[in-house]
Amino acid sequence: MDKWEGKTAIVTGASAGIGDAIVRDFVKYGINVVALARRLERLETLKDQLKDEKGRVIPVKCDVSDKASIDTAFEEIEKQVGTVQILVNNAGIAITHGIFEKDDEKTDEIIASTVNTNFLGLVRVSRKAYQLMKKSDDYGIIINIGSIAGHSASFDYIINVYPGTKFAVRAVTESMRQELNKLKDLKIRVCEISPGGVHTEIGGDSLNTPEMKAMIESGLVPILNAADISQTVLFMLMTPYQVNITEMIVKPVGERI
Repeated sequence: MDKWEGKTAIVTGASAGIGDAIVRDFVKYGINVVALARRLERLETLKDQLKDEKGRVIPVKCDVSDKASIDTAFEEIEKQVGTVQILVNNAGIAITHGIFEKDDEKTDEIIASTVNTNFLGLVRVSRKAYQLMKKSDDYGIIINIGSIAGHSASFDYIINVYPGTKFAVRAVTESMRQELNKLKDLKIRVCEISPGGVHTEIGGDSLNTPEMKAMIESGLVPILNAADISQTVLFMLMTPYQVNITEMIVKPVGERI
């Protein structure tokens, strides 16, 4: 990890869960982190908690589902840090609502929000971050956080177009890699991590019921912690520059999917 000390990373969805864990691990290794999320107050709290670590946290408010918000955030990022070397596209949402549940405005909004956050936001942020990586003329890496749902759309609960967006993340990661090859831009790697079940806020109240929590605590539902995925991200960073692990699936022991 020494090669990344003093470098700058952008982490989306940094206010909770996997993003929060990644920020905490990065600054311990001396990586400066631009933490992006909608909830700026959480980012400010995170910055304060980590003020004594080797790296620093730069909170920037950003809603990755909104192109204007991304544009504004990157104007601020370029002003504050100039260039970046690491991007972790972690922001994502999953809403328990059927595609055919109702032909109404709410359903349409959920579908659009999921696509805009999980897929379009990832692509737009990657495009912006790439320009700052090129400006740095250094080695860089883009890590896209996908999901096991991007390998199998079969679940016990209905999560709308979430699996479709995660299949798309896998596909666009490979598209990015091949495009960089054609551009002969071999200093920047692109990879995707597909976690299995992770105990985070992403599922909202419907996936954090007392019954579900009891099953998790009893071991009936195998599940990972956010820190497990952060450790996987660190592993990606520890690989030599000439090694590109294009995809990694991380499941809790005993997961059925």
